Amino acid sequence: MAIWSRRLLWAAALGVLAWVIWWQPVDRERLTTDRLDLPENPPDLYIQQLNQTRFDETGQPVMRTRADTLAYYEADEESLITEPVVNLLNDDPNRSDWRIVSRTATLYNNGDTLFEQDVVVREQTNDMPSVLETEWLKVEQDGAFATTPRPVKLTQGPQIATGVGMDAVLAGDDPVITLKSEVAIRYEADSP
Repeated sequence: MAIWSRRLLWAAALGVLAWVIWWQPVDRERLTTDRLDLPENPPDLYIQQLNQTRFDETGQPVMRTRADTLAYYEADEESLITEPVVNLLNDDPNRSDWRIVSRTATLYNNGDTLFEQDVVVREQTNDMPSVLETEWLKVEQDGAFATTPRPVKLTQGPQIATGVGMDAVLAGDDPVITLKSEVAIRYEADSP
């Protein structure tokens, strides 16, 4: 009888031990939260903390791009980036460099870039730079031409121009920015 009670005690102890090992809500919860959830269309390439420099045929840098993330989709021939900072560089001291920042951007294989959400284009000069603000901007020809059909605010020193739609030729010695419609210009004089 002592042997059966010992075996029963061992069986009960093993049953309790098996139940304790199986029932661990912390581990089961950890397993479900550590799983990587991919979107329906996962990218072919994903990069965090992008830092890229593009060079011309002579080896001079023409564009520097930094971004929080880049997701490349080969089938769509486009890359989606978040928090981009793009510097358009010129090796000619008579021409301005430009900086473009936004919340998101789409890079296309033909070199065009579509910037969206809080887009700011700033001329990188020391004396009264031009600053352009809009919600949507398409940049073409490796940064030489920019356009938008959306409302735009253009600031240069105390002069502020607003309008709807814009074309800008950023390359060359003298950039040309053309507001298309509903143009209003005001001059904010310094207060005494």
